[in-house]
Parts: sequence; C-alpha cells; structure tokens
Amino acid sequence: MRRPATRLTSMALAALGFILGRQAAAAEANYQLYDEIKSSHAIVGPLVGHVTDTTASIWAYAGPRSTPVVLEIAELGSRGADDDGAPYRARIEQQPDPAKHHEVEFTVEGLRPQTTYAFAVRLADDPSAVAPGTFTTAPPCGQRAKFRVAVSSCFGNAYRRQDGRTSAQREYVNQSWKLLMDRGPDLQLLVGDNVYADSTDYNHLWDSHVLERVHNQPFALAARSMPTYAVWDDHDYGPNNSDGTAKGKDESLRAFYEVFANPPRQGGGTGIYTSFSWGGVDFFLLDGRYHRSPDDAPNNDQKRYLGDEQFDWLVEQLKASKAPFKVLVNGSTWNASRDDGWRIYRFERRRLWQAIVENKIEGVVFVSGDIHRCDLPSHPPEPDGGYLMPEIISSGLGSHGKYDKLGFVIVDFDVTLDDPVMTARVIDGDDCESLTRRVKASELRVRTD
Repeated sequence: MRRPATRLTSMALAALGFILGRQAAAAEANYQLYDEIKSSHAIVGPLVGHVTDTTASIWAYAGPRSTPVVLEIAELGSRGADDDGAPYRARIEQQPDPAKHHEVEFTVEGLRPQTTYAFAVRLADDPSAVAPGTFTTAPPCGQRAKFRVAVSSCFGNAYRRQDGRTSAQREYVNQSWKLLMDRGPDLQLLVGDNVYADSTDYNHLWDSHVLERVHNQPFALAARSMPTYAVWDDHDYGPNNSDGTAKGKDESLRAFYEVFANPPRQGGGTGIYTSFSWGGVDFFLLDGRYHRSPDDAPNNDQKRYLGDEQFDWLVEQLKASKAPFKVLVNGSTWNASRDDGWRIYRFERRRLWQAIVENKIEGVVFVSGDIHRCDLPSHPPEPDGGYLMPEIISSGLGSHGKYDKLGFVIVDFDVTLDDPVMTARVIDGDDCESLTRRVKASELRVRTD
C-alpha cells in the first residue's frame, strides 16, 4: 500500500536531526511547571504507546488549547522503499479533545516492520514548540524474534516537590532510568504505581500524570523513545490497597485511558485489561483493581481478584494463544505480599491454575510490582499436572522503602530457537545484575501423565 508523503517543515526536520545527534539531551528540556502550562507553549510527552508492525499510537498533551497539534514523522535507517521509491514521511494534524482533557492521540499507519522512525510533535500555531521522539516498529506479525523488554513500577513520585529527598537521592533515581535506557529495550512495561495520586479524582489523577511527565525527565525520555504499555495498581487507581468498591473508580478508569495509549480495550467488558503481541510472545495487561474484592473479604469462593468477566476473557485468550510465552502483567504479586496480593485470593489463584492445567495452557509467566524490591521467584503448581510458574517482580525504580537499592528488570526473549528462552535480569541502581533467571519454554508445559 502506498504510504502518505508530505513535505516536513524545516523546524520538524531540525527536531528529527536533533534526535539523531543528541537524543539524550531531550531529557534536559526546560518544561514549564504544570500551573504554567495553560499559558506556555510546553508540550507534555510525547509518549509512544501501542506499536505494531505497521502502526503506532503517540500521545501528547499541550494544555487546553483551541489550536491543533501536529505530528510529523520520518523513517530512519530505510529498510526498503515505497512503490514510488520515497521513504516514509507523514504529517498528521489533530484537534485536542475537550472531552478528554484536551489530550491528543495520533494513530500512524502504513509503517514498515522492524523499522525506526523519528517524529516531532508541535503546536500548529507555534512551530518553535517542538517535542521530538523515536520508536521502532514490531517484527512482522506472526514472526518469532529476539527482543528485550524493560519492566518497572513504583516510580511515580518524582513530581512530589516535598518528598524529603536530597539532590543526591534524586540523582540516584535519574541514574536508574538512564541505566534502563542504556540496556536498549525494545519496549517497556509499567506495572503500576506509575503515579502516587492516592485518589479517584479525575483532575487530580490527570495533574499527577502530567507532573510526573514534566518533572521526571528520565522517564519522559524513555516514554518518547520506545513503545510503553501500562497497567495500574492501587496508588494510581485510588487510595492505598483500593479495590472494586472504591468510590469514583470510573473517573480513575476515564483518566487512565486518556493518559496512556494502550491497545484498545478488549472483550466488551469494563476495566483496563487488554493484550498485545510482540515477536511471537503474547502479553496480557490485566486489571487487578477495578473488579477486585476487598482484601479483608472472607477468603472463600466468592472472593475475586480479576472478577468473572475479566477471568473468562483471560482464559479464552490463553486457550487461543499459540505463543511459547504468555505473559500476565498486573500490579500485585503472586505470593510476596501478605496483605494486598494474590496470596490472599486463594479461590482466584486455584481456579486460574485449574484453567491452565485443564486446558493445557503452556508458557505462563507472571509479571508484578508493588513491593518496592525486585525478585525472580517461581511458584509450584497448586493442582497436579502444572509447572513451576516464573514470576518477574520489578518494583522500586523510584521508591525502595526499607530496601537500599532501586531496581528494575530487563527481560530478553529469544523465540527464534527450537526451544524458546526467556532470560530475566534484576538490575539495581549501581548497575549490578543482582539476580538472573533463564527459563526455557519446554519447562512450562502441562504434564499429561
């Protein structure tokens, strides 16, 4: 299909060249404080969201304006040519939506698989207000590949001006983000507590996410440099340990969908759950809050973590998946938390394991955050016939509680092998690989004997 072509403005081309020359300098952008954004020309973001082999979603926010916002994009490192011999270039103009807090989400189509693109978001009435970024598209649909995923959570308090941190402590957080970027991930998973709003108030949630993206510049650089997928946990959904009884949870849901550019919601249900595929691996972004029974509810067969609607959707998706690894992404740990995780939802754990064994669902990997430390445990099957389920706990990139080290996890998938391999590494803020786990797909098979 012929791709759209356009003449990029000199300002946009300069911005794209800037990315190639010194992309890291974008982290030093001098954005205005949030209460000045309405009268300034600052652009919050951009954030690269869901990316496939031929499409990309890019989010940006420029405050409540009546003028359009423009995305200009160009292909880098050409891997071929269009049918007319021209590399991909496009210009998309979009009017901010007042019903969605004036955010914009661009959808770019007609891209090439495994190709890098540079882009710039600017104001239509002020070409000097430019925010650049890059991303690389996914491998061709259905093709197995090697790729790298960064996993982080519990970083969302950089916008708090009075959090008691010294400048050295703040620099330690910044350095951890730089270490994550230095590892060269192809995409990143944000596993909850992406901000510490502790509220279901729509405007407060929006303010918290905007301030995070203004003040936490290393995170802002990461989000504009690779596909970014997110789930929430309690502090970016509502109050501490909040659940499906939280008042105002629909406002939290509304805000989440407006500040991230995840894949579209699936299954026709309510909540943030959805899925995507990359390089032959299927990822399931789960909602561990909206449908959740209270933690202190009786631990019987009426107590739910995912809720029946989401649970049924997940099982059907897992049954249909042919991927050697099926990655379940949610905020709460399987067993590490005694008071706010799957550990106190015995019925839900048991019925998930039963579904895995009864339907011979292989390759399930669990990803979580929450506990302000990283770990790579594995969990024995609860019914007979299962397998040791690996868990990737990545928590504390910005908040490490009583623990000394900040941390994140890098996960490498090699799905090109006859027996695909997943290798997870815990990286601390001093650039030490403190823990490594390698799992073959053949180790995650339901026994039939």
